[in-house]
Amino acid sequence: MTKSKGKKKGGKNKKSSKGKVHVTSVSTNKQQHSIWSASDECEHYAELGCHIANIARCRPSHKGSTTPSPSSYTCSDFRYMYEHAMQIYPWLLGIERFDSSDYHPEDIDFIPDVAMDDDEMILTLTNVTPNTTKICYVTVYDVNVCDVDGNVLNSGVSSTTTSVRDGGSDSTTTKERQCTTFIILCPPQTFAHLCSLAPNQTQDDNTTPITSWSQIDIESDIQPWSFHPKIDGEHTYKLHFPFHGLISEEEGALEVVDTTTAYQCTQSCDGQLTHFFHGNYHAIDFACPVGTPLYSPVNGVIVDVKDSITDGIEVSGIAASNMFQWNSIMIRVQDESVDTTTDPLYVEFVHIQTDSCVVQVHDKVKKGQLICRSGSVGFSPEPHLHLAAYRSNGDDAATVRVRFDCIGRSEGDATAEPFLPQTGGWYNQNGLVSNYTPSTNI
Repeated sequence: MTKSKGKKKGGKNKKSSKGKVHVTSVSTNKQQHSIWSASDECEHYAELGCHIANIARCRPSHKGSTTPSPSSYTCSDFRYMYEHAMQIYPWLLGIERFDSSDYHPEDIDFIPDVAMDDDEMILTLTNVTPNTTKICYVTVYDVNVCDVDGNVLNSGVSSTTTSVRDGGSDSTTTKERQCTTFIILCPPQTFAHLCSLAPNQTQDDNTTPITSWSQIDIESDIQPWSFHPKIDGEHTYKLHFPFHGLISEEEGALEVVDTTTAYQCTQSCDGQLTHFFHGNYHAIDFACPVGTPLYSPVNGVIVDVKDSITDGIEVSGIAASNMFQWNSIMIRVQDESVDTTTDPLYVEFVHIQTDSCVVQVHDKVKKGQLICRSGSVGFSPEPHLHLAAYRSNGDDAATVRVRFDCIGRSEGDATAEPFLPQTGGWYNQNGLVSNYTPSTNI
């Protein structure tokens, strides 16, 4: 149940207003650019139904400031930030600053995180806190919603697969739902008007018109933004590229693996979709088909495996609730080339395919050894590998930057530099592959 909006002095509900600043975005041709800009990245995910507006990133930088300080926002900061955000994210209906004087004090606590205006059928994200920036994921199911110009926003799909064991046999059913997800980095004291409901829609019975947000399934995940304490932190250990195998299961013999295939990095450090808080900041995403073999990027020992279906349910797609269910495998580095006693390193693969792990906890693995297969389990707009490194395996650990070993583009080439994938680029064990043309199965 969603709370009612707080009442303004005078007893009337505060109306949502459309933004007055609207600048048409400049179209970018991603095919002509190996590395994407932030707008390219947002465009890519918008095509998949995820609409990103990192409003708090539009704040003007302050000299000498290395990390945002929400408590130091000024009126000029808000004005600049909102106008800049509306230029970058012109699909938004509008952004306005929350003014506590518009409300009775006792009503402020009842302003919901996601406010629903049934008069104008507008959905608004609210952050009335005085000094907390929030990461907000809001998903709207089974209806079409519109941007500021009345154009229907792209939607995606979220799927739930349920497995049931009946006697000696297993059966699975998969249910897919249309959904549109909004990803907002929302500054304090801010209302962000996300979308309006497309007109003339009906409920599942195709006869009952939708006239209220209460008829629509909406879910959200809203948390305080935890910015990374050390964004330039980097571990010296170099990773093996995870899509190229070196070792077979038979006595460590060399395995014949295609090392020319490249994989596109769809989100890198400080990415627009999910890589902008401390637990994901330095993570790297590679798009790859479900079932792609994944090889250990390190010499080490397996410390955690999650590749079984929880309570008989597996989720995939862009629903906000999918953030809490995923498959993963984590390895602690044990390698003579680095002192991991004083400088430990853990590497994690996320979204892996269910029941795909061929190793168990406590198993020792070598670089290039097959450990699992890629999947799309959890919050996943498209099948991909999410790779992240940490100096701790604690639940609240911050990521650390790591680079990949560059094998070299010719035999005996020892001058190749370790590489850090950038969003939009295609990579293999040789690093960035310029003008790469993917095959139909990638």
